[in-house]
Amino acid sequence: MVYNIGMKKQLLSLAIAAFVAVPLVVAEMAPLSMSPKFWTTLTPSAVVTPDGTLSLDGTKRPTFAFYSAESYGDVSLEARYSVAKANGVMAVGFIIGSTDPESFIRAHYDRRSVILSQCTAGEPHREIKRMRKDQAPDTWYTAKLVRKGKTLEVFFNGKKLYEAEVPDTPGRVGFYASQTVGTVKDIHIDGVRVPLAKPWKNLEEGRIHGVPREQARAEIIWTRAICPSKDRYIGWPTVCRRRDGELLAVFSGDRIAHVCPWGKVQMVRSSDNGETWSAPVTLKDGVADDRDAGILELADGTLVVNWFSSVVFAQRDEWKAHFKAIPNADLIRDVGYFTMRSTDGGKTWEAPVRMLGSTPHGGIQLKSGRLMTIGRYQKGGGNVVDGWDDPRLKLGKCALTVEVSDDGARSWQLLSKITPNEPYKFGQLHEPYLVELDDGTILAHFRHHGDGGNQLKRSTLQCESTDAGKTWTPLHPTGIRGYPTHLLKLKGGRLLAVYGCRIPGRIGEWAAVSDDNGKTWDVAREIRIAGGISSDLGYPSTVQLDDGSLLTVYYQAFKCGENPSLMATKWRLK
Repeated sequence: MVYNIGMKKQLLSLAIAAFVAVPLVVAEMAPLSMSPKFWTTLTPSAVVTPDGTLSLDGTKRPTFAFYSAESYGDVSLEARYSVAKANGVMAVGFIIGSTDPESFIRAHYDRRSVILSQCTAGEPHREIKRMRKDQAPDTWYTAKLVRKGKTLEVFFNGKKLYEAEVPDTPGRVGFYASQTVGTVKDIHIDGVRVPLAKPWKNLEEGRIHGVPREQARAEIIWTRAICPSKDRYIGWPTVCRRRDGELLAVFSGDRIAHVCPWGKVQMVRSSDNGETWSAPVTLKDGVADDRDAGILELADGTLVVNWFSSVVFAQRDEWKAHFKAIPNADLIRDVGYFTMRSTDGGKTWEAPVRMLGSTPHGGIQLKSGRLMTIGRYQKGGGNVVDGWDDPRLKLGKCALTVEVSDDGARSWQLLSKITPNEPYKFGQLHEPYLVELDDGTILAHFRHHGDGGNQLKRSTLQCESTDAGKTWTPLHPTGIRGYPTHLLKLKGGRLLAVYGCRIPGRIGEWAAVSDDNGKTWDVAREIRIAGGISSDLGYPSTVQLDDGSLLTVYYQAFKCGENPSLMATKWRLK
C-alpha cells in the first residue's frame, strides 16, 4: 500500500502537537505493502492479506476495517475496489470521520447507486445524498472522498458525482463490504492529522448481540437462541403469555430455506419466563408450505393459532416436480389462510377453519369478547390455489379484510374492508396487526412497500377505527422504518411496537414506544433490540412479564454462517 501524506501538512501537525503536548503517531510509509497493526478489523471476515489488500467478506453481515494509526480532519481517501457476484446490493463503503465503529460519514458504492450517509449509534443510516450509477462484479473501480471543512466531494472512476455538506468532526478512515466479498487496494490517504476528542474504542464492550446494553429508553438484559436451527431453518414466529404465566411461541419450522415445500407450524414452551424452552412439537404439517404462525389465548383459556399455507415454492425449478406430484384435491384442502383451536393447553387441536385474509401474528380479543383480525386476501400469487374461492364473497384479486368471530374462532365473518387512500395502493399493503386502546379505539398497522424492492421506501402505516372496526380513518405514516409491527398495550397504558428492519446500516430488531395512544411514535429514541447478521430476519412479537420486563421473540441467524433460528431478547423499558 502507498500512503500519500502531504509533508507540509504532516510537519505542521507535528509542530502543533509538540506545542500543545498531544502525542501523535506517525503513519508508517510502506510502499506497496500494509502492516495489519495499522488496521482495526471488527470481525474475522475482514482481513489484511499478505499481498497488501483488504479482503472484506460481507456476505453474512457487513464487515469493517478502520485505519488505526491516524485520525484526520480535512482528508482525501482514494482506493481501488472490486466486488464479487452475490445476491444483494454488492456494496463497498468508504468511511471518513469515524469516532467509533458506529459513528462516521460513509459513501456506499453498491450495484445501483452511490449513497452518502451519516451514521451514529442512535441513527445508523441518515441519508444525505445519492446518485444512480451501475456497478458490475469482478471489475475494478476507483473511488475517492475529499472533505474540506464541511464540504465533502464524492468521486467515482475519476469523475466527481456530487458534493454535500457534512460534519467536520475529525476521525479515522476505513472501509466496509455488505452482501458481497469486497477487495480494496492501492489506498491513498492525504490529510490534516487531528487527534480524536475521545479515545476510539470497540463498542462491543457494553453491548449485547450488537446493540448497546444501556439505551435512552431501554436496558437490554440478554439475547439468545431459544430454538437453534442447526441444519434446518426457522421463520416468522409469534409469542403469547398464558394466564398461568406459561409462554408459548409458534413459528414455521423444520424448513430448509426461506422458500421451500417443507414448512410446518411448530411450537415451543417455557415455564420460567423464557429462560429455558422445550423442544419443538409440530401442530400442522400440510401438503404445502405452512408459514407465518400466530398464537392467541382467549379469556376462557382457549388457544387460537393462525397460519397460511403457500405454494410459492412451485415457482422454483428445484420444486416444480414436487409440486406437480401433489394431488390437486389436497392443495385445495390445505392451501390458504387458517385458524385452529385448542381447549387443553395445546395438547390437541380441532380441525382448521378457513379465513379470508392472512396476517403473521393473528388477531386479538376485544374487551367485548369478540375476536378481530385484519388480514390481506390475495387471489393466486401462491397463497390461494386457483380453483378454490370463498363462496361467501367475491373479493377480487386483493383486499384488506376485517374479520370477526363471536364463537371463539370456530367460524369467521367479514365485518368490513379497508380501502387505501391515495397515494397508497392495495398491492403496497401487507401483514397488518391491531391493538385495542382503553377507550375502545382500534389501532392498526400495515407493512407498506412504497417503491417495490427499495428498502428505504418501506415503512409502517397506521389507521384507526372508533366504531368497533366498521369504518376506518385514512392511512397515515408512523415514522417507523421497519415492518411488520407487533403491537402491545403495556402496563400503565403506553403502546409498544416491535419490528424488524432490513435497511443497510439498520439491519436488526427494533422497537418504538408511543406515550400518547398511538398519536405519535418516539422514533427519535428507537430501541435497538438486537443487531442482525443478514436481512433475512424479523417478525418480532413481545409479551410483558409480571415484573414489567419484556420478552421479544423473532427469527434471525444467531451467528455468521448459520441458518435463521428462533431467538429472544429480554429487556426492560426505562
